[in-house]
Amino acid sequence: MKTKLLDKTNLQLIAAAAMLIDHAAFLAPTYFIFYLCHFIGRITIIIMCYFVAEGYYKTHSVEKYLIRLGIFAAISQIPFYLYSVGLSSSIYGFIAGNYSHRNVIFTLFTGLCLLAILKSQAKPILKAIAIICALYITRCSDWGAFAVLLIVAFGIFHGKTKHQIYSLIILFFIRFIMNHFSMTLDFAQTGEIVLTEVYSAFTQLGALLAIPLLSMYNGKRGRGTRFGLYVFYPLHLLLLFMLKFMFFSV
Repeated sequence: MKTKLLDKTNLQLIAAAAMLIDHAAFLAPTYFIFYLCHFIGRITIIIMCYFVAEGYYKTHSVEKYLIRLGIFAAISQIPFYLYSVGLSSSIYGFIAGNYSHRNVIFTLFTGLCLLAILKSQAKPILKAIAIICALYITRCSDWGAFAVLLIVAFGIFHGKTKHQIYSLIILFFIRFIMNHFSMTLDFAQTGEIVLTEVYSAFTQLGALLAIPLLSMYNGKRGRGTRFGLYVFYPLHLLLLFMLKFMFFSV
C-alpha cells in the first residue's frame, strides 16, 4: 500500500512554493535554471484544480465557495496584470479596457461554476451551453480550457483516483500536442527545430510530477489557513512585480 503522507496543507504549500519558483524564473542566472523553474511550476495548476474539485464536495455551501473564489479572482487581477505586462502598459491598458487576459483564479472560478452546473439537475442542452460558455470566456485566461476541464474531470471522478489520474494524463497530452503541433510540423517539413521551443515543451512535462504528490494525499485538511494559497497568489505577484520594476524597470 502507498503511504498517504500529505494533507491538503502540505500539498498547498508545495503548490505555493512551485508557483513562486515558476513566477520568479525571470531572476534565473542561466537558461537551464530558467526552464527548470518553469518545469517545477507546472505542478501548481494541477494541485489547485484538484482542490477546487475537492472543495465542491467538502464545502458547506457551493454558492459561498463561488463568491469567495470570485472575490479572490477580482482582487488578483491587477497584481496579475502588473506582473504579466508591466507598469506603464498595465495602467494604460487596464484603463483602456485591455484586460481580457485573466488570472488563474478566474479560471478556477469558471471551472467550479461549470462543475456545479454539470452536477446539477439542469437540462442537457443547458449543460452543453454552459460548457461552450466556460471554454469561451476562459480562452484568454491563465491555463484556460485545460484547467476548466481538469476541474470537471476531477469532480466527476471524485473518489476514483485512477480515473482522475487517467483524465489528467489525457487532458495534459491533448494540450501538449495542441500547443506544440506547429513545432512538430516545422520539423517534419524543414528538418529544423528551435531549441527554445523544445525547452518550452519540456517544461510542460513538469505537470506530471503532481501525480505522485496527489497519490499521497490522505484526505485530511491539515493545519493551514483556509484561504492561504489564494491570499499568497496576489501577494507574491505584487512582490515579484516590484522586483521587476526595481531591477528591470518594467
